[in-house]
Amino acid sequence: MTENNIWMKAQKVKLQVSEDILPGFNIGFDKRIPDEMKNELRSFVNWIEDNYVIPITLWVDFEYKHYLKSQDGMRVGYLFYWSDFSSYPVFENKEDIPEIRLPVRTEHSTLEEILTSFIEAVYDYYAWICNELNESFIPEEDIVEEILQKYLSAK
Repeated sequence: MTENNIWMKAQKVKLQVSEDILPGFNIGFDKRIPDEMKNELRSFVNWIEDNYVIPITLWVDFEYKHYLKSQDGMRVGYLFYWSDFSSYPVFENKEDIPEIRLPVRTEHSTLEEILTSFIEAVYDYYAWICNELNESFIPEEDIVEEILQKYLSAK
């Protein structure tokens, strides 16, 4: 993985973060998601936290859906909501903590497909951390696949 990609670049960003805002994930599951899938997703979250920096709380809501719809009505594998920093690199407002919504329906998606969407969403988070996220930002597919393979080989 090159040092210039967003995923690696974000590992070195120095942010000033309020003491009220904890690092790491804060996850929630729709009660209809099977326990086995919840455990797989928790395992992945733990792996990311063990191997990468999550400097600002990242809310993740796993929803029992086939897909989500973007504002323009397109079916998508995740939604990432963020607020712009008022003064980069200072982050002080808890109301501006980013959020991921990720559909989880194993009847139509494999674990790898769900994890790929999750990695893409975390990629957006890292672009946001680097202050490089915009409406047209697209995660690099080769980096997403590389992260997925690193995780799968570590299991």
